[in-house]
Amino acid sequence: MPRTASPLPAALAGSVFTCAEAESAGVGPDRLRSTAVRRVTQGAHRAVADRPGTWADLGLREPVAELPPEEAAVVVALTRGVASHVTALRLHGMVLPAWLAEDRRLHVSRPHGRGRSGRAGVVTHLRDVPAADVTEVRGIRVTTPERAWADLCSLLRPGQIEPAVVAGDALVRHPWVDGVRTAPVTTPRRLREALDRAGRFKGVRTARAALELVRVGADSPPETELRLALLDAGLPEPRLQVQLVTSTGEQTDADLAIDEARVVLHYDGGHHRTPDQQARDARRDRLWQEAGRLSLSVSVLDRRDGYRGVVRAVLRRWAQVRAGVV
Repeated sequence: MPRTASPLPAALAGSVFTCAEAESAGVGPDRLRSTAVRRVTQGAHRAVADRPGTWADLGLREPVAELPPEEAAVVVALTRGVASHVTALRLHGMVLPAWLAEDRRLHVSRPHGRGRSGRAGVVTHLRDVPAADVTEVRGIRVTTPERAWADLCSLLRPGQIEPAVVAGDALVRHPWVDGVRTAPVTTPRRLREALDRAGRFKGVRTARAALELVRVGADSPPETELRLALLDAGLPEPRLQVQLVTSTGEQTDADLAIDEARVVLHYDGGHHRTPDQQARDARRDRLWQEAGRLSLSVSVLDRRDGYRGVVRAVLRRWAQVRAGVV
C-alpha cells in the first residue's frame, strides 16, 4: 500500500531516474512505492511534484507523443530500442498522412519482444534497426529520416502509394531558406539504401513502387499530388521548378511544365491572395503566354476536387497541340 514519504533527494528531483539511480541515492524499493513517487515505466520513476517537460520546450510546434519528452527518452532507452514509425516521423518534422495525425502513442522498434514496454500509450514494433539507420533527436534515440520513410510505408495499405511519394518528395527537396535553396534532408539514393537495409517487411513493395515516383523539385505536398494526378491520367512526366528567361531578360518560373502539351502549372497557396502577389502572378502568366505556353493556376479548390478539372484542361491542351490547333 502506498505510503507518504519525505521529498526525494535533490539528485533525483526534477528528472526521471532508474531503480539503480534511486538505490545509489539511498532510496529503496519501499520508498519508490510511496505517494511522493510516480512510476514512469518498468524500472523508471520520478517525483510526483516534478513538472514534466513539454515538446514545445524543445522547439516543436506539435507534441510528438502523449508522454513528456524526458519520459519518452527513458522508455526508449529502457526497452533498448529506438523511437520509430509515427514518433520518428514527427521528430523529423516529416509529412504525415491525415489519418495518422491522431496517433500520439510512442512507437519503439526493437529486434525482439524481450524488454517490451507494457505501458499504455507505447507501441513496440518487432523490427531490427541497423546502426546506420539510428540517430538522436532532442535526446531521444530515433530512426533516421530514411528509415522513418520506409517505416511509414509499412503503415500504408497495399497500393496506397501517394502518401509515401509525398513524404519522399518532401525529404529530397531543396527547401528555400532566406531566399536561397538549401541542402535536402536526404537523397533518393540514401532512401534506397535504407530500404535495402530494412530487408523484407510489410509494405516493402509499396515502398519500392513509391521510390520510383519520388522526384526532386516539389516544394509542397499539393505539388506532388498534382504531379501524380497528371501521371495517373497518362500525361507525360512533368518537369519541376522550370525557369523562363525571355529574350529581353525578364525571368519567371513554374512549379510544373509538360513540354509536350506546351503547358505550365502553378500551385498557388494562400499567400497568392495579396494584391502584390496577384500582380506578380499576372506578369508571370503573361510571360509564359508570350513564350507559347498555357499557364494554369491551381488552387486548394482544385486539390479538393482531386485535380480532375486541371487534368481535363491539360488533356484538352495536349490534344490540341497534337492536332496542330495551337
